[in-house]
Amino acid sequence: MTMLTAGILIIGDEVLSGRTQDTNSNFIAKNLTSSGIKLEEIKVIQDVKDHIINSVKIFSENYSYVFTTGGIGPTHDDITSESVAEAFNKKFEMNKEAFNILEKYYPEGEFNESRQRMAKMPSDVQLIYNPMTAAPGFILNNVYVLPGVPKIMEVMFINILKNIKKGKPKNVMTLNTNLYESKLAPYLNDIQKKYKDCSIGSYPYFNFLSKTGGVNISISSWTMDSLDDVVKEISEMIKLNGGNYSIV
Repeated sequence: MTMLTAGILIIGDEVLSGRTQDTNSNFIAKNLTSSGIKLEEIKVIQDVKDHIINSVKIFSENYSYVFTTGGIGPTHDDITSESVAEAFNKKFEMNKEAFNILEKYYPEGEFNESRQRMAKMPSDVQLIYNPMTAAPGFILNNVYVLPGVPKIMEVMFINILKNIKKGKPKNVMTLNTNLYESKLAPYLNDIQKKYKDCSIGSYPYFNFLSKTGGVNISISSWTMDSLDDVVKEISEMIKLNGGNYSIV
């Protein structure tokens, strides 16, 4: 079976400047992995039309799914929708369904020109409904355009996952050991060479108060049905080197 892949585009000057912390990519990544969709790239870009157009085109050609967050609000610098329209040579126009949704959402007299901007989208899109603040995102080809506000994006993304093709979830296990990475490195390298269908990663930690540390060893695979043999070999290696371990 062909592996389903994805790329994420985080759009916004505020993320690049450090004013806003990106939590959206982490949320999307976790849910993609558990849904059997391999995330291959995350890119953070400015609110610059050419950057958005070029990135959307490249990601759309390379991945099964593309998820963008940010830049679909009511202000002058919200240019994601317009940029996606240009990327696919679509008209940028008022979406009647989106307009009606927003018109009903706002009290009479408050659906001003700025808010109406949120209903302008490329032609021929499918809406992504927003149960929190009404303003919808949209789908064009394999590109899913979402808002940047985390709580709103999360709800909309979970609804997207219900309706897209998914694959076999990634098989992941983690071992914790009190041995240090420098001790484990050559042995883990040998085990990795033996099991080419899985990925073995080591992530050291240190507690400065207790002056203790160790390593979390992550074993993961998109294709192996069981990681038991790899876990067994790593755990035996840890014991032979005088360490303790636990599966976390």
